Order: sequence, then structure tokens, then C-alpha cells
Amino acid sequence: MESPKATTILNEILQKLSKLTKEDELAQGIKEEVIAENLSEQVKEDNQEAKQELSEEVKQEASEESELSEESTEVEAEETQLMEGYVKTEEFEQKISSLEAKMAELMKKVDEDLGVAYKDKKMMSEQIEKLSAEPAAEAIKHSPETEVNKANVSFRNPNRPISTLDRVLERISK
Repeated sequence: MESPKATTILNEILQKLSKLTKEDELAQGIKEEVIAENLSEQVKEDNQEAKQELSEEVKQEASEESELSEESTEVEAEETQLMEGYVKTEEFEQKISSLEAKMAELMKKVDEDLGVAYKDKKMMSEQIEKLSAEPAAEAIKHSPETEVNKANVSFRNPNRPISTLDRVLERISK
């Protein structure tokens, strides 16, 4: 049922598609080669940079070691000076006793503040007891004798006939 014209058109389309896919594959192969070359160049550059950084670090470490040897002689001189600056037991005991006195003063202040707070709490509890002894409000009594007049509310249209729903709603509202 297919016409020869339709089959020739389909064959042409398939040939063009196959050519395109072959070209795409070739292009991808070329791209992969270019990417691989770029990566290898980048790796080489990174290696060179890392070597330069390592050589710089080695140079810095060598200079630091020479500085450390000079500093070690300075540290030994400082240690002899520190030996002279130790705290004596008498000074230490004086400072401890002054700190203990300050701590005692602070404890007295805290005790006074707690005493005031305890008194306030006691006064508040007494007031609560007095207020709780009194009734909160007068009791409300129900009196069934009084009748409440309900307003006759009708939601239906007076021009239409009464339906079953209208009758039910009328009884409920009474």
C-alpha cells in the first residue's frame, strides 16, 4: 500500500540520519582527544607549580630553623629572669584571703536578697489565700418560668408553595 515515493523519502531520511550520527561520533572522538590533551597539559602545569611551592617551602623551613636556633638562646635568657619573678607563698596567701573575704561579702548579699524574696513570696501566698476564700461571683440560677419570645423568622419566599423542607424547618424553629 505504500507508494514508491514515500519509501524513497524514508530511505533518504534514514541515510541522512546515519550520516549525521557518524559525524557526531567522529566529532565526539575528536573532542575526547582534545579534552585528554588539555587535561594532560593541566596536570603538567599543576605538577610544575607544586614543585615550585615545595622548593619555596623548603627554603622557608631552612630560614625558620636558623631563626629557631637564635630564639632558643633568647628563651634560655628569659627563663633565668622568670625564676626571679615567682610568686612567694606570703603573697599568694594574702591574695587568697582577700578573695575569700570578697566571696563572704557576696554570700551575705545573696542571703539578704533571698530573704527579701522569701518575704515577698510569703506575702503573696497570704493574699492568694484571702482571695480564694471569697466567692468569685454570684451564682446564676435558672428560672424555667420565664418564657423567651422567639422571633418568627422565615427564610422561604412567600410567593412559592410550601415544601416538605419548609415544614421541617418551621417545626425546628418553634
